[in-house]
Amino acid sequence: MFRTERLTVRHFQPHDLDDFAALCADPAVMRYVGDGSTLDRADVAYWIEVCERRYAERGYGTSAVFERSSGDFVGYCGVVRAGDRNFDELVYVFHQRFWGGGYATEAGRAMLGHVFEISSLDEIAATIDPDNHASIRVAGKLGMVEQPGRDAGDGEPTRFYAISRQQYADR
Repeated sequence: MFRTERLTVRHFQPHDLDDFAALCADPAVMRYVGDGSTLDRADVAYWIEVCERRYAERGYGTSAVFERSSGDFVGYCGVVRAGDRNFDELVYVFHQRFWGGGYATEAGRAMLGHVFEISSLDEIAATIDPDNHASIRVAGKLGMVEQPGRDAGDGEPTRFYAISRQQYADR
């Protein structure tokens, strides 16, 4: 799909199952993802199938992220729309050893640009657990603005951030 200075981002493929399943089995990694539960191999295999359908339907979804210098699987980044939501949101989840190195900001910035380029979306959101201070910082670095009063619609405590196509272009 695209490369950044340090990362390669591409669509998930069935042969990514081992790497993706290992990421989703780590409780620390999954703490702020969905309900905070880890996922088993069958769930991750199904997720890859859903990703393949989303790529065909929209051209984007959850994508695999690799470190260019080593080829190592870093995690995933993408823009997704959960079935129960009326907005598209940026997501990023990386192995712990890649935390704190700026990869989420690098991948997120490039993913926003990619999706705005290939889609007609006017806005991309991010819903973030109030305790996830690292993701809140990333959203700010990406130019996303907190939207007080908006929420994810699931009743969970959530900070809602968004960036419009125009805000992205103007940053």
